[in-house]
Amino acid sequence: MSRGKENQTSVPSLGGCVRAGQPDLAVEIRVRELPDQSASHVTAGIMPQWVLHLLVLAAVIGVAAIYTAPRIGKGWIPADDGTLAQSALRVFQGQLPHRDFTEIYTGGLSFIHALAFRAFGVNLMSLRICVFLFFLAWLPAVYYIALRFTSALTAGFITLLAAAWSYPNYPAAMPSWYNLFCATYGAAALLRYLDDRKSRWLVVAGIAGGVSLLVKVIGAYYIAGVLLFLAFVEQDEHDPCGRAGKAIVYRLFSTSSLVLFLATVLFLVRGRLGGGELYEFVLPALVLVGTILFRESRPHVSGAGFRFHTLYRLVAPFVGGICLPILVFLVPYARSGAVGTFLSGVTSSVASRSAGLGLIRPLGADIGVYGLALLGLLAMAVFLPAFQHRVVSTGIALGLATMLYLSTSAISSGVWFSVATLTPLIVAAGAVVVLISKTKGALSSVTTPQRQRVMLLISIAGLCSFVQFPFAAPIYLSYCLPLTLLAVVAVVTTARIERGTYVLATVIGFYLLFGVLRVVPGYIYELTHTVGAMEELRLAPAGGLQIESAESLEEFVYFLRQHSPNGLLYAGNDCPVFYFLTKLTNVTRDDGGGSPQEVIRALQTSDVKVVVINEAPFFPGAQMSAEVRTEIMRRFPQSKVVEIANMGRYRVFWRP
Repeated sequence: MSRGKENQTSVPSLGGCVRAGQPDLAVEIRVRELPDQSASHVTAGIMPQWVLHLLVLAAVIGVAAIYTAPRIGKGWIPADDGTLAQSALRVFQGQLPHRDFTEIYTGGLSFIHALAFRAFGVNLMSLRICVFLFFLAWLPAVYYIALRFTSALTAGFITLLAAAWSYPNYPAAMPSWYNLFCATYGAAALLRYLDDRKSRWLVVAGIAGGVSLLVKVIGAYYIAGVLLFLAFVEQDEHDPCGRAGKAIVYRLFSTSSLVLFLATVLFLVRGRLGGGELYEFVLPALVLVGTILFRESRPHVSGAGFRFHTLYRLVAPFVGGICLPILVFLVPYARSGAVGTFLSGVTSSVASRSAGLGLIRPLGADIGVYGLALLGLLAMAVFLPAFQHRVVSTGIALGLATMLYLSTSAISSGVWFSVATLTPLIVAAGAVVVLISKTKGALSSVTTPQRQRVMLLISIAGLCSFVQFPFAAPIYLSYCLPLTLLAVVAVVTTARIERGTYVLATVIGFYLLFGVLRVVPGYIYELTHTVGAMEELRLAPAGGLQIESAESLEEFVYFLRQHSPNGLLYAGNDCPVFYFLTKLTNVTRDDGGGSPQEVIRALQTSDVKVVVINEAPFFPGAQMSAEVRTEIMRRFPQSKVVEIANMGRYRVFWRP
């Protein structure tokens, strides 16, 4: 045993060892590291460990709920809430995404939100209640992962830190929140797999990936991260029967697959490749692939057959788990012969959505100096004994407290930059821990399970940061930042030599308070363009949502209803919220606008009386074509412009 933390358990070999004349299955003796928190069942001889864990988790969930609940109904981006609500309403009415209407995401989220309508009522707040409940259910997964690396109390604060920098910043029911939740649960399942090596946890991790794909195709980033991790785990498996052999075939397969993955990453960002993309997206992928390839260059005692079989035993359950929810989801499409329509619809929606988002570049390596400063502070706390002195820790705490109190524009930007540029750095730091842990030196005592845990979290964090491509608006960082924070915890605690944690605790406290006091209060207003007080939107479909200029919006909704006696409406240039708030029927399949041919055909064949055009759509790709605008002006002689403060400028056309 090492450090009193390792335990020998007998488990069947992944590859098996049945040979001719050998009826018995060989058994491999593994050394498995148990988490610090489960090494004993009793804390300090008084409280059972599991009771402490539950108490801390309950407190974390309670604090997060009390802090977040008052914010879920405040502010909006009309295009987001309108799109999500209108798609969910169509599913609620019996339609299928991509078959019966144009869906901008994969379609699975619309089913979840349709269930929310059934449970909480058909209104905008129902969707926010739904994602809020998912948020609360996500916190135990974050806590579980953090608990694998640190104490219960510290894990609780880390969970609150992840919460403060994520969902409360923008409480709309966006699919990227669900992608984050699925990735976290998948990571928790894989950590459990590393403990007992039971394939059911690989299946669970795969199910998380399949559900994430059904919500939004960016679930593929999580899947890619897991596949890299599984390739890494395979390298640590050895033939228990000692059947050494040449593995040149496997190495060619592994190397070519990894090179193909890198080529795919470059192909994905090829049209928008700059310094920010190279730093934020290409560098983490390159580091992860380089880590696996470097280890592959070392001698391996197992032959190609054993290695292929080992990889299959790892990948097959995971891929099977991915397929399970997807196959269930496709059943109604298969019954109606619309699987091809679904696949083509998803493909076209991904292409159009990517083109319509515009381009906001991520921060580059030059700004990474802020993240490097944070990483350097953590490294000094980990390796330098002087940083464990209370005088030094107190000085750092006072300095951070002063920064928090002042919070000038320069200070706030610097703190934000230190977090926004952290992912590539922590992936690189994790790779260093992984690669040198098998050599003589400071990290030589890192065990194989510890090394695999680090690789798991840096792989998922590094790949899930792709959610910021190609639209790296600040809120998109919140969709992946909790995974980066968990990777930081894994790397720091695994590499830590000094036992003291004063500086580390100070850093956690500073970023937690900064998120609560500075990020959330400022961000929600920036995102919703709010500059004044909010009012409750007194329309039944709003469900009590609070926005600015609610009275002006209510008057506009009543105006649209009055001019549409037959209940038909066309709202172009990405303003589907008017369909939902007015309860008027869209004359096209596409709630965002539709192709010019479809819109003109609908205007000519339907008896629509009123049309709304968003003159300033949130995304530039939603601009209306000239031929559609010309047809509208020809058929609808009366018009006027309506401006709603902090929402938009609309031109409404109508005819008797």
